[in-house]
Amino acid sequence: MALSGEDRERAPAASVVVCAYTTARWHTIRAALASAAAQTPAPLEVLLVVDHNPELARRARAELSGIRVLDNEGPRGLSGARNTGIDHSVGDVVAFLDDDAAALPGWLAHLLASYADPDVVAVGGAARPQWPAGSGRPGWLPSTGVLDWVVGCTYTGLPTALAEVRNVMGCTMSFRRTVFEVIGGFSTRVGRVGALPLGCEETELCIRARRQLPRARILFEPRATVTHHVSVDRLTWSYLRRRSWSEGVSKAAVSRLAGTGPALAVERRYVARVLPASVGHELVQAARGRPANAGKAIIAIATALLATAGGYLRESARRRRGTAPAAEAAVTAPATAVTELDIRHGTTTLPVPADPGTVYRDAQVLVRDGRWTLDLLRLPVTGTRMNSRDLRLAAPPTRPEPGAWTPKVSVVVPTADRADTVRRCVKSLLATDYPDLEVLLVDNRPHAAEAAALVELASSDPRTRYLAEAQPGVSRARNTGLAEASGPLVAFVDDDIEVDRWWLANLVAELADEAVDCATSLVLPTSLDTPAQRKFEQLKGFGRGAHRQVFGPGLSGGSSQNPFTPGQFGPGGCALWRRSTLAGLGGFDPLLGPGTPTRAGEDLELFLRLARAGGSIVYTPHAVAWHEHGAEWAELRDRLHAYSIGLSAMFVRHLLHRPGDAGAIAAVVPSSVRRILLARSSPRDGGSAGPGARLLLEQLTGLASGPAALARSAWRGRSRWSRCP
Repeated sequence: MALSGEDRERAPAASVVVCAYTTARWHTIRAALASAAAQTPAPLEVLLVVDHNPELARRARAELSGIRVLDNEGPRGLSGARNTGIDHSVGDVVAFLDDDAAALPGWLAHLLASYADPDVVAVGGAARPQWPAGSGRPGWLPSTGVLDWVVGCTYTGLPTALAEVRNVMGCTMSFRRTVFEVIGGFSTRVGRVGALPLGCEETELCIRARRQLPRARILFEPRATVTHHVSVDRLTWSYLRRRSWSEGVSKAAVSRLAGTGPALAVERRYVARVLPASVGHELVQAARGRPANAGKAIIAIATALLATAGGYLRESARRRRGTAPAAEAAVTAPATAVTELDIRHGTTTLPVPADPGTVYRDAQVLVRDGRWTLDLLRLPVTGTRMNSRDLRLAAPPTRPEPGAWTPKVSVVVPTADRADTVRRCVKSLLATDYPDLEVLLVDNRPHAAEAAALVELASSDPRTRYLAEAQPGVSRARNTGLAEASGPLVAFVDDDIEVDRWWLANLVAELADEAVDCATSLVLPTSLDTPAQRKFEQLKGFGRGAHRQVFGPGLSGGSSQNPFTPGQFGPGGCALWRRSTLAGLGGFDPLLGPGTPTRAGEDLELFLRLARAGGSIVYTPHAVAWHEHGAEWAELRDRLHAYSIGLSAMFVRHLLHRPGDAGAIAAVVPSSVRRILLARSSPRDGGSAGPGARLLLEQLTGLASGPAALARSAWRGRSRWSRCP
């Protein structure tokens, strides 16, 4: 099948796309772009796609010339960034170069030469490792190169001359543009997100191309060479294990999408032939007097093989237990778009779905009037745009008086091993229009590599400070931030939340009323594309709707609901408090919350203490933030299980000190269990009870596990069930 009749008449011209996600790679990003621009023949254009990092995008636009800088218009991750580059490029061929790779002279020419054959749809090149300055190949990495794929480079077993292959390698590859027009772009169901060492998105694309284009040829051209920078953190045994495990997880995902035959054919040959030959080589080296390095290399081969197999089997089993293809198909339904509409502008555009096959049936629309929320609606989707004339708005919620009161606010953001996630959170906080702000970034798992990234993030803005709290638990991390806070108002924001421009100003406006002790936010999902995301929003969504609500005796219209009803106060992970109130309550209970055996419950427990002390809480829909719900059923099951453990642990913890509240707690148990049972399946998500039954089990077992989890937490903290500090 000839994809383009013009290809026989002229040599193809290329666009080169480099995708980047972090300023930590700025020097390698510049080197990659420069090496691409210096190619002969010169590319039509060089594009840098920035993956949801406004700081990096601003720096690139300010310092780079002759480069088109684009923001990733798709979901976060390498696949979304690459698809953005494809959409904006103009070349007959789209070549991709990693942001930590540099193309050698002749790279582009060798890639383009093979496109004289109209059946060639993709050509990939080779990658040589560029070891960190002052060090060479580590002794444990086999000298044969059989494990060089671990550091993103060409490995033994690939062809040594131009040859047809199953797939190209992601750091140096090219595709004929017409391929994307026929089969679509890279799948966002697989692939790297930030520093997470997943991959295989190019493998899935190549397999899909062969299926839909029977005459398609995919070539490996080893003369099209790049050097691939190997960072110091990749030269460790822990990275070998993580990278190998992630490779197995990625292969399982590709197998689900493409079938185990095509997905694993190359790997079977590699395991059966290449690895044994490499082990034999190392044994020969040992016999010649290098037993230490040979032994390490053999252990590395075994480690990589076992970790990859473990990742593959674990992911495959995980999907069979409740997320097998048949189960997923049973609950797949047209998705729900998430968007905003400001009536001052009148129209809104639907977001680009994460997966090309997603079809939006309806939309969750946040309707605003500038900084103020008017309503939260679910509207049918009949096109790509909606107009405000189609809206029927309820009475707008009460607005606080903005006023001129702008006291200093300290925002505490606890995090643990999620540098990329917390980076987006902190950037959104710094982008708020609030005049007197400090952000306290509390590292709750201060390891050297991760701490360096957080210290760099904190040093990028004078309003941000880095704090370390080695004792695990989000409650301890929050209390550490509280102790260091210098503002009379203190906000707590989870690291997987991004806030709106007016979020903080609208919360502060609520606390201008001296009777208010705490204000909580409207937290909406960033996406409702998958059934798991829609189910989470149905069961545990963080928002309380578009109506302002007040709780407590000190406020006009305060609610008299049972304070033990879960979630009624709004999300504690996105709330603003008076520091004096927190000091009086003693802060968060270190026995509860993520990072402890109880896994959750710390927010509601603090709200309960406030309610019992006669305090007041306001839930305001005008303070808007966004949370990225997990896209997979496994993530949903784990989160619901954690919430259930925390809920029952919190109830037990409270009863130990207030046994008289047993009646109030007992009153909410039947309604909570009823809600769990009724939410077992949802017509919106296909009405299947398969995943719902598993979700039910996770929640019930979590509730039963709470007391034991609390006991383990107390034992680890040696608190002897004391009151929190």
